[in-house]
Amino acid sequence: MARYFFDSSVRDELIKDDEGIECDGIEEACREGMDGLRDLALEFFKDPDGQQLAIYVRDEAGERLLSLSITLQGS
Repeated sequence: MARYFFDSSVRDELIKDDEGIECDGIEEACREGMDGLRDLALEFFKDPDGQQLAIYVRDEAGERLLSLSITLQGS
């Protein structure tokens, strides 16, 4: 198992993950990242207009492997 880190971006502020979690591979890390992005979206859904949220997955060497993002728009 490898350790992956899930940095989050909310309102152009990057929040670094210093702990990470162990995953069986990039596929599992992607699922964990999607879960984290969903949680962020639910947290910021009260003020959706133009909110840009992102999760950046990186490995133990600090290399960014995956970028997941969503923009919340109110109607």
